[in-house]
Amino acid sequence: MIILELILYISDYITFLTFIPANMFIFIVNLLTWIKDKKLPQVDQLITSISVCNILEDVLHKMRFLNMSYDDLMMTNMYLVVFLMIMFCNIWFSTFLCVYFCLKIVNVKNTLYICLQRNFQKILPWLFVSVILVSVLLSVPVILKYLEQATVNSTLNTSSSTSAYIKAKDIASFMILSWTAMLIFSISVLGIVTSLIKHIDQVQQNFGGFRSPNMEAHVQALRTVISFLINNIIILCTFTIIMTSHNKILKYVIVPFYTISKVVVCWNLIKGNRNLEKSLRNIFRKLQCCNTSNDMQ
Repeated sequence: MIILELILYISDYITFLTFIPANMFIFIVNLLTWIKDKKLPQVDQLITSISVCNILEDVLHKMRFLNMSYDDLMMTNMYLVVFLMIMFCNIWFSTFLCVYFCLKIVNVKNTLYICLQRNFQKILPWLFVSVILVSVLLSVPVILKYLEQATVNSTLNTSSSTSAYIKAKDIASFMILSWTAMLIFSISVLGIVTSLIKHIDQVQQNFGGFRSPNMEAHVQALRTVISFLINNIIILCTFTIIMTSHNKILKYVIVPFYTISKVVVCWNLIKGNRNLEKSLRNIFRKLQCCNTSNDMQ
């Protein structure tokens, strides 16, 4: 158990050094872009929303980690509900990002699909609002239920240990909608993969294997969505394990995979976005210049 706890601490340390700075970098760069240009492209809006969810999730985790000694089931339940809300939004935002890439890369002669391609920019703000609103509406009944239970326990002078953890049936709507998002995500990824395979075959036949810059961008987009797919599967599996299993060893084992997948997603988000990659290169260039000037002195 000591070794598993050490692994958990190392995972938290890696997250602290890489995950939070990476998401803060994404958020700040896109915020500055929005302030400068008075607008933000769709893909940057989606990436920013994902980074905000990641920051909130890690802040919540750190708050929970700092209060581990405070063993109260009511607080644990509130933590799980808030974490579930953030996870729900994160999965749907990443699904919208995958759908965005799919609409840009895949061409389908279907009236509904073409209509979605043309109007995705208009409906995106409403999608954001809808997801946040649904997450709040689904969480309110769960919060009220356990607040009422805590009130009854305090009135009857019952120990909090007799309270129940959140049951899977209480969050069934969350899980169903989350797996629905995963289904949409998977279909979009399949469409992107199929389209890219056909495009690569055409390029090899026509140009002897030459890869255009547009092709490179599509391949990077594919890397991004596949990393998101793996990350979202790990997220859902993690929460399913938390809700259905009280085996602490199993929870400790899955945490490192969860941490690694989140870091890989952040890297692919930055690498796959021209503005973010350019800003990161500028930062490294300035740091290199500073080091060079210091060495010369």
